[in-house]
Amino acid sequence: MVDESVFEIERCVEYYEADRHGRLSLPMIVNLAVLASKKQGDILSIGQATTQARGLGWVILQYDLHVHRRPQVNELIRLQTTVGHFNPFFAQRSFKILDEQGEELVNINSLWALIDIEKRHMVRLPLDLVEPYGALPAKRLNRIPNPSKIKSDEAAQEQMYRVRYLDIDANQHVNNSKYFEWMEDVMGAEFLETHEVTRINLKFENEVHLNQTVVSQVVKGDNYSRHRIQTDNIVSAEAEFEWRSIDQ
Repeated sequence: MVDESVFEIERCVEYYEADRHGRLSLPMIVNLAVLASKKQGDILSIGQATTQARGLGWVILQYDLHVHRRPQVNELIRLQTTVGHFNPFFAQRSFKILDEQGEELVNINSLWALIDIEKRHMVRLPLDLVEPYGALPAKRLNRIPNPSKIKSDEAAQEQMYRVRYLDIDANQHVNNSKYFEWMEDVMGAEFLETHEVTRINLKFENEVHLNQTVVSQVVKGDNYSRHRIQTDNIVSAEAEFEWRSIDQ
């Protein structure tokens, strides 16, 4: 039986979506997940054009991302997404990336909200923008735990990045995938060559805008890392990564 609440698109991994080893990159995993949600909204006639015409935009507040295996260039994958429960201000959406045989490669839970694009604050979710997805109302949503924070007495490595014009998306703030770039890049090439991420819990706190300078900080462990993105000493995002060692 086909689950009509699950929306799916199929595509091959392109070379420009992959890292130097031909694996789908972390930022592109996020971009493809959002692509699936965008295409679902467009098909239901409640996509980006509709929300923007009403001065609204969907934003993601938190990701809980599990990676079993990153697909390779030219590999055929299926992207699935389902909108779960919602309350007056928040909606849950899940994603899966499957291989051609239906094996789960990536699983993502996420929490979404709608903002007034001009006033930059959250608004109540209009039912006509939520119910067509098959979402179900709930008094309480299952909360994604907060990621572990960098402690004040820990010495963190850090790297600075300037927010460029092409980092900004249609909601007039930094695209979510850029945070993954900043957090992964600060780990350094030597670590990234010998480790593969298995889980990311990333929570957004404050928006980052054009021409600001962000500081990406990290505290590394053997199989984990804790991350913080700051702008003018204001926390923009925090995350916790889990890693496994890989053979060279």
